[in-house]
Amino acid sequence: MKKELERTQNISISAIIFILLIIIGVLSFKKPVNVFNKDKNLPITPIEKQDFIINKSALDSLKSDLALVDLRASHEFDRGSLANAINIYTPNLLDKNAKEQLEDFTKRNKIIVLFGSDPNQANGAWLFLTQLGYKNVKILCASLANDSQNKLIVSDFQLEKPDQDYASFMAKVKPANGTQINIETKKKTIQFTKTKKKKTGGGC
Repeated sequence: MKKELERTQNISISAIIFILLIIIGVLSFKKPVNVFNKDKNLPITPIEKQDFIINKSALDSLKSDLALVDLRASHEFDRGSLANAINIYTPNLLDKNAKEQLEDFTKRNKIIVLFGSDPNQANGAWLFLTQLGYKNVKILCASLANDSQNKLIVSDFQLEKPDQDYASFMAKVKPANGTQINIETKKKTIQFTKTKKKKTGGGC
């Protein structure tokens, strides 16, 4: 009887400890600071519409609505950048100060324009911020370089045109109701021809 009572007490103590561990685990659980959006259409839709790029000529007309973000390293930014641009080095996009600045731009309904030495340097940052849920983010279609006198030269960047018109192809494949269409590909049939064996000739 005494042994059964001790066993019951041990089980009760173990159960209490287990429940306490669960409670401590739940209370100490922290929600991830950065959560990627699972909506795959977030980056695809701007690419289909081709409205995620802004030209250098549009900077003056949209000046009051823009928030220019220079993604280059600080030493490149110090050599010269666009007027009123702030510097957020790409690897520092998740830093607290950077996030506060980006969220402030979003609250003020600013168009966040990312740029670097060329548009290719801003592609990854644009996709990253779009997946994090930032809206109205664009890429400046321009290249930045310093001449021999360390003067900043900003010039238009010529985008390469793809061999195929992928945007129109995606528009044809994608139906209006958003359902997915499976494209059947015909399997190629390969025909084998049997070679007739030649009869061996007799000797002399």
